[in-house]
Amino acid sequence: MRHFLLIILICLSPICIQAKEKFLIGFSQCSAGDWRENMEAEMERELMFHDDMEIIKLQAEDSTLLQIQQIDELVKKGIDLIIIAPNEIDALLPVVEKVYDSGIPVILIDRKINSPKYTAYIGGNNFDIGNTAGVYIANKLNNEGQVMELLGILSSSPALERMNGFSNAIDKFPNIDNVYKIRAKWNNELVTDSLSIILKKYPSVKAIFSHTDFMAEAASTVVRENFSDRDILIVGVDGLPNEGGGIELVKQGIISATLIYPTGGKEAIQTAAKILHNKNFKKNNLLPTTLIDHSNVDITRIQFQNINALQEDITKSKNMLERLNGRYREQQILLFVSLVLLTLVAIFLAMYLWSFKRLKISNHNLEEQKEAISAQNIELKRLSDELEKVTQERLRFYTNISHEFRTPLTLISGPIDNLSKTKNLTGEQKELLQVAQKNISILLKLIEHIIDFRKYELGKHDFLPVSADLKKHFEDWNGLFAGVAKNKQIDFRMEAVSEDDFIIDFDVEKMERIYTNLLSNAFKFTPEKGTIKVLIEREIIDEKAFVKVQVINSGKPIPGNKIKDIFDRFYQAGSKAGGSGIGLALVKGYIDLHGGKIKVTNPSGFICFTFSIPVNQEESIVSKELNKSSEAIKPATENEALDIITQIIGSEDSFTFDDEYDEGKTTVLLVDDHPGIRSYLKSLLKENYAVLEARDGIEGIRKAIRYVPDLIISDVMMPGIDGVEMCSHLKKELSTSHIPIILLTANAQDEKRILGFESGADDYISKPVNFEMLIVRIRNLIEGRKKLKAVFGSVEDKNEKIADSIKPEKSFIDKLEGQIEKHIENSELSVDFLSNELGMSRIQLYRKVKALTNYSPVEFITLFRLKKAVHLMKVTDTNLAQIAYQVGFSAPSYFSKSFKKYYHKSPSEYLKEIRNI
Repeated sequence: MRHFLLIILICLSPICIQAKEKFLIGFSQCSAGDWRENMEAEMERELMFHDDMEIIKLQAEDSTLLQIQQIDELVKKGIDLIIIAPNEIDALLPVVEKVYDSGIPVILIDRKINSPKYTAYIGGNNFDIGNTAGVYIANKLNNEGQVMELLGILSSSPALERMNGFSNAIDKFPNIDNVYKIRAKWNNELVTDSLSIILKKYPSVKAIFSHTDFMAEAASTVVRENFSDRDILIVGVDGLPNEGGGIELVKQGIISATLIYPTGGKEAIQTAAKILHNKNFKKNNLLPTTLIDHSNVDITRIQFQNINALQEDITKSKNMLERLNGRYREQQILLFVSLVLLTLVAIFLAMYLWSFKRLKISNHNLEEQKEAISAQNIELKRLSDELEKVTQERLRFYTNISHEFRTPLTLISGPIDNLSKTKNLTGEQKELLQVAQKNISILLKLIEHIIDFRKYELGKHDFLPVSADLKKHFEDWNGLFAGVAKNKQIDFRMEAVSEDDFIIDFDVEKMERIYTNLLSNAFKFTPEKGTIKVLIEREIIDEKAFVKVQVINSGKPIPGNKIKDIFDRFYQAGSKAGGSGIGLALVKGYIDLHGGKIKVTNPSGFICFTFSIPVNQEESIVSKELNKSSEAIKPATENEALDIITQIIGSEDSFTFDDEYDEGKTTVLLVDDHPGIRSYLKSLLKENYAVLEARDGIEGIRKAIRYVPDLIISDVMMPGIDGVEMCSHLKKELSTSHIPIILLTANAQDEKRILGFESGADDYISKPVNFEMLIVRIRNLIEGRKKLKAVFGSVEDKNEKIADSIKPEKSFIDKLEGQIEKHIENSELSVDFLSNELGMSRIQLYRKVKALTNYSPVEFITLFRLKKAVHLMKVTDTNLAQIAYQVGFSAPSYFSKSFKKYYHKSPSEYLKEIRNI
């Protein structure tokens, strides 16, 4: 294939070579009019001889602002050179210099700017035009008389130079007086409106010099209509040969004379070509002028007519040449296409022969591969059968073990039940026994789940459908979740979409498992103040009646790549939430028993589990519900359902705990999503410590920052932010980095322990926890912090080696002391100021300093001042009053009082002791 493409490229290369890259020229025209149209026509004719150049033209309609915008637009198009006819001398200067400084050649045409920053200038010699007009008029008036001048816009270089040239000529004739200059600004209407008044004021005016032919024509009209008795000489500028131009006006006697003002269009293109091809060129190109009057107007007209005819012939020849060139290129392309087609035919023929040969080889290889794949399939089937056999053996083992668990759990449950009936138990003892009973019940229910799932897989599960009201059962089961919904402030409701009855055939026990499992998952993953909706309706699928149930909850959606596996056994969509991984697999199995289907979707901002079951089962297996008037579930069944809920979503707090923070006691923060664990730990710690509680990592972070406890005990596996993340966050936070943290986890793998310690944890204890060991670890960590306080809060400077574990705390103390040192002479140094400098709140700074030094921030500032004073006493001979002021005490008496409080002697006594040594 690569050789084929190479051949095509070689064939097409002559065509590509002929396509030359063209230079792009931008032309910014300041105004419109016949003279400027002639300029552009000259440019177009000259471009015929430069195939490697093309031009973009923009016309500014006498607007300086528009011309500046158009120049910027041309530069953005990537032009190689720009030709500019500036509207004004000074206003265009910045943009022209900017373009020039960017490296783009700039050719000025017709008009100039007050700057040397341009590449070339092309234009008529306007000073010479004015001078020639002045000499001509003086000669015609025999060197005496009054004249007047019709000016253009003096902010443009042509008008200014013509005026100066004309004045230069007139000044040489003392008897010629230029009595008035009309600032006509190239505008005929201004001439018509003002000339009549001026001529009446100056009746002796014999000649008028107009800066353009069209203003001269307007002046001639005014003279003919209002002053026909006066013979006034009128001279204009431009000398265009076309109809209505200056030469025709002279021929018709409308004006006396005109000076040819060359457009420079041809010369501009020629100069641009030299610049772009790096040839020598002249920077300032002043084009000569010629005066046309009745003496030479005829010969001049004939010359221009011949020139125009010649230019038309050149244009026709150029167009003919382009058509012939186009035909040549078409024939050339046709030739190359023919060659390419012939090449392709040859290549395809060769490829066909090569492919035929390869096909025979491939068929032989495929046969060999087919035999190999067949052998692999046989081996894979054998391995699959062995794997399935091993899996079934493992499941059988887990099921048997589950059966074996029942005996010891029964032996544990019995004594605990007997103990709980003892009358002289304390409230705390009863609470601990209830925790034990509840968790035994959950373990038994997990065992039943495993056994039920195994029965389902073996097809030995009983299916006992009854005809009953599904909606009524749902309403009764909803009551099991009322407490959870209230505690989490969840908007929980059920809606029947249709008014139809929902009396259908279903197995009540299995439907209860299905419904409570789906609702438990919904409550587990719905955030506080979220929404859970249950929608129930009838539907027809393939002419068969079904009931569709949707359990919808707000919360984080299930990732799309995990939805397909969510009903697989032992699969868990997230690792932080815990669970056995068989709940949804069992739900799907029970729905399959009913002949239904289940799926999960992620509508915007919600998770939706949808299942459908047939309204009618086989009549032979359906019986009537025995007692429709009684509650749908009996107390025993209700307790079992509550156990399922507890197993899936965890035990919800039945109360809102109120932390009793006591600054006088050592404070421990317990972070665990299981209230039973928190309650038990609190019962062990509350006698010796003030205990704070948090339900999850987010609340744990919030309370740690707010209260700055002396120690934190946290579970690792929690929904949302887990214990490791919380630990990492708190260790990075300046206000909490010093707090010792103990992580509790059921995962004892070394990798997990390493991860915990990397997050900054001070200890990592595996479950089941030896609570005696936990109490000892708590006591040792808190004692270690007390020793740290002794180091940081000592009145003497101690240069003790600091362990790596407390270097962050040392860094904080150093920052704090650095801020105090910086402002030590300020007797009004405040805690608010220090908290702002350290980026902490006042209360956080107070608790941090108190935890590290056993002093309040105010006491710490005073102690630091005293340490500094002691240092000055040792190394200087400064008197005590000066030292007191140097270290920021407002008065020596206050210094003496504070010193005695911490050092138990007066400053003078201390000074005497150290100087006597």
